[in-house]
Amino acid sequence: MKKAIGVLVITTLLLVFFTWNTGEHRGKGTSSGDVKTSGGSSITAVEYQRMLGVGINVDWMAFAKVNHYYFHWRSSGVNIPEYFKEKGFSNVRIRVSEDVVANRTALLQLGEIVNDTLKAGLIPIITYTAPELRENPTSKSAQEHFVEWWRTVAEYFRGYPYTLSYDLLIESSGAIKTHPEILNAVYSQTIQEIRAIDPYRLVFVTPPYTSSPFYLNDLHVTNDGYTLAEWHIYASGPKKCAYNESYIENAISSALNWSRKTGIPTWFGAWRPNCYLKGGGNGNEPLCPMGLELNFTRTMVSALSKAGIPYDINADVHFFDISNLTWYKSQEKALEIILHPQRTAR
Repeated sequence: MKKAIGVLVITTLLLVFFTWNTGEHRGKGTSSGDVKTSGGSSITAVEYQRMLGVGINVDWMAFAKVNHYYFHWRSSGVNIPEYFKEKGFSNVRIRVSEDVVANRTALLQLGEIVNDTLKAGLIPIITYTAPELRENPTSKSAQEHFVEWWRTVAEYFRGYPYTLSYDLLIESSGAIKTHPEILNAVYSQTIQEIRAIDPYRLVFVTPPYTSSPFYLNDLHVTNDGYTLAEWHIYASGPKKCAYNESYIENAISSALNWSRKTGIPTWFGAWRPNCYLKGGGNGNEPLCPMGLELNFTRTMVSALSKAGIPYDINADVHFFDISNLTWYKSQEKALEIILHPQRTAR
């Protein structure tokens, strides 16, 4: 009897040892075969591009008023991202203006928003407004802060599902737009830091000259299989109530050609279907005639859909009134075109 028990114990120990060493026991961040973390299997850049679908830029961490309402409703048990999922969006581009390095509360709030977004079944994309880098690109401290900001984020979200991605710079506007060499250097250092923490996290980079697709060739990034490029035009809507179809087509062609050359997928991270007075307006105060806005929206949706490039519209505050949890009625037709183009094709 004792001999049988001894054999059983030895067999069990060998089985545990074998299981551990063959990778069946996978702790946080370890891998064997398919890359695994506590968040599941990694996603390649090409796969991720196909998953993105139609999204929207959100200001839950960008504007104090919007942030106030977000957490006011959250304290009442309301999950704001669920409204966007139910409307038909696939992802949210979470614009962050807070310094999460110095402000622990902001980092915790960002974590709660990402958790809410994942719970709602949406893809969360964190993007940083980086005012210090955009306005003072030659400042060593601004460059170092940018890297530290993303290191802090990467450490906090280590092990999160790979549907969470990092869009390093919201837009290459301001003084940095004419400094592609600084952009490339900062991107390289930031990606290196992120990869040391989270090797398979998806990362977006944006080209210089206000994220213009015509300057994608100025991006010097390695195609590691987990990097994408974000670009955009008409982020503020049609200018002077006009738009150019040839310009849209040429922008898309530039992006497609760059992808073919580099193997790196792209994403149209921000375009505004409507136009308003600069610095003001909401979903009920359009500046352009509604007919022009809808034609512009149809043109953009059609061109991007044909090219197979996913896109996000700009932004939640122009479509959704977070103060009373309602969608602006004046934007219903535009949203129908954006979210359900097959129903609204001319």
